[in-house]
Amino acid sequence: MMVQRNIYRIFLLFLVINLPLIGYSQCKGFAKRKCIPKLSPFIHNGQLNSTTLMEGESAELMMTFHSGQNYRVLVCAQESLEKVDFKLMDMDRNVIFDSEDQKSTNYWDFDVNSTQRFIILVSAKKPGKHSSGQLAGTLVQSGCVALLVGFKN
Repeated sequence: MMVQRNIYRIFLLFLVINLPLIGYSQCKGFAKRKCIPKLSPFIHNGQLNSTTLMEGESAELMMTFHSGQNYRVLVCAQESLEKVDFKLMDMDRNVIFDSEDQKSTNYWDFDVNSTQRFIILVSAKKPGKHSSGQLAGTLVQSGCVALLVGFKN
C-alpha cells in the first residue's frame, strides 16, 4: 500500500514538472507547421520565438535588424485567440509600426538603412462583450503565438 502511494506521488510530481514542457513543444510545433510557411518568399532567420498567451497578456522581444536587408515580421496565433496585434518600436519606445493602425495585419515588410535594435510587443487583446451585449466575457482563451522574422537580400 505504501509503495503504491509513493509511486502515485512520483507519477504526479513527474506530470507537474513536465506539463509546461509539453505545452511549449506543442506551441513550437504549431509555429513550425503553421507559421514558418507564411513567411514566404522571405527566408526564416532561424529564430523560433513562440509562447502561450492568454487574452489580455502581452510579450516583448528585442531584436537586431541589420542594414541593407529587407525584413518581414510576422505574428501568427492559434485561432483560439481572436485578436493578436503587434507593435515595432525603437529603443526609446517610439512606435514605428502598429498592426492595429493597419487593419490588424499579421505581418509587416520593411527595409533597414542602418543596423538597429527594435522592441517588438505582441498583445493578445482582451475579450469583448458576450454576444448578447450584456454579459462580460468570462472565459479567457489562451493560445500559441509565434513571432517570426524573415529576410531578403
